[in-house]
Amino acid sequence: MNGSSPAVLADQGKKEYEKGNHRAAASVFLQAAQAFETAGDRLNGAEMRNNQSVALLQAGRAGEALQATEGTEAIFEQAGDLKRKGIAVSNRAAALEGLKRWDEALAEYERAASILEEAGEGDMHSMVRKASANIHMKRGHLTDTQMDIYDSLRLVEKPSFTQRLMKFLMRIGLVR
Repeated sequence: MNGSSPAVLADQGKKEYEKGNHRAAASVFLQAAQAFETAGDRLNGAEMRNNQSVALLQAGRAGEALQATEGTEAIFEQAGDLKRKGIAVSNRAAALEGLKRWDEALAEYERAASILEEAGEGDMHSMVRKASANIHMKRGHLTDTQMDIYDSLRLVEKPSFTQRLMKFLMRIGLVR
């Protein structure tokens, strides 16, 4: 795959990821990132590093996933790309969660939620709140779990039937 165009490498990484070959996907995403960066495309390079991070996390390599996110947030910040900045912070939070660094993960999820809210990304904001609720639940923080779940339901743009039902039950007071 060396010598391939960055876009071809990115596509190959996605295919490997979809097949469940997470380690191979991470390797190809790294190659794509390097190819984009060599071509002077820092934004897509940072995007590929975030894809690499997700693949590494799926492969059970949280420490490497955390390293892969280094510097990507700043690149998106400089470009004024709030959506990808929020995703980068969320990926960092997921890696910290994988390392069981709960307090740091929660802080990063909170930052990601704020950034995604500012970007107007309701569904992504909702997903971050669900991840935060999961950590609160593991730690026995039921009130914080409920608040994050409520926010998650409130923010989802196209709720499923179950989500609509939960919203209704919360609205009439049967679920708190």
